Amino acid sequence: MDKHQALVSIIMNCYNSDTYLKEAITSVISQTYNNWEIIFWDNQSNDDSAKIVKSFDDERIKYYYAPEHTTLGEGRNLALEHVNGEYISFLDCDDWWEPNKIEITLSYFSDDKVGIVHTNGSQFFQKQNRYKEFHKSIQPSGYLFEELIGNYNISLVSAMFRKDVLNDLDYYFDTRFSMIEEFDFFVRVANTWKINYCHELLCYWRAHEASLTWSKKEKVQNEYEIFLEKILDRYPKLINHKSVKIIESKIAYHKFLNKWNSEDVADRKLIYKYLLLDKRLILIYIASFFGKKTYLNLLKFVGKNV
Repeated sequence: MDKHQALVSIIMNCYNSDTYLKEAITSVISQTYNNWEIIFWDNQSNDDSAKIVKSFDDERIKYYYAPEHTTLGEGRNLALEHVNGEYISFLDCDDWWEPNKIEITLSYFSDDKVGIVHTNGSQFFQKQNRYKEFHKSIQPSGYLFEELIGNYNISLVSAMFRKDVLNDLDYYFDTRFSMIEEFDFFVRVANTWKINYCHELLCYWRAHEASLTWSKKEKVQNEYEIFLEKILDRYPKLINHKSVKIIESKIAYHKFLNKWNSEDVADRKLIYKYLLLDKRLILIYIASFFGKKTYLNLLKFVGKNV
């Protein structure tokens, strides 16, 4: 089927997400490309989410109520079982797209070996009413498996992938993960498929109190440790690769912060050997000598993915 006639499946995983839901769905209905379906997976919400979805009189919106409450990763897997499209995107219920998001993204799949297309966009800080562009410069395209491990640059709201990529995976989303599940998913896809990038700002990721993952450092640490063990078990030759060392530095950083929070001890030796690997860690190392308040203020500038 010609890609311009292809059905695009948009998965919306929902759990008590009524606050911005109408805006998210409206951004899909307003698309210049009309051949889409929404697979709306309600993870047993008890707010007005179901009411809002059903208020849209559009047969392209398909509502599913989960038989049991699950983790987000499990919910994404269950929703994937219902897609009919040749291309798939995820749109979380507090994010939104520009009207030409689908149309432009599809045009970047001209190479049959491209499995993932991601675009530029903006992070919207709800409290400050401020936008921050994902990427100031054009991002690489091609076979990027090893590079993606150490320099993950795909925002879920920006990404679209071929349904065919699922055939190359032993499983879809790792249900052990709730913080890095999309990172793990796209890295595994990139092992066999090309990635293409569009520099146009086509989407928005809303950052608000309920979505700030950088407040959950202990969970992020544990998940990165599982990911690293898994990737080295499958690709042992990567053990000394720079990308793996970057993951190790992320784990060390989270260990550093978790120990500081739990024991009020800034154990700088945890991150010392990685200072030359990531310049942001140098700033954090120095700031730690000036107390936790100064350090936390610095975090606002270096970002959640340190």
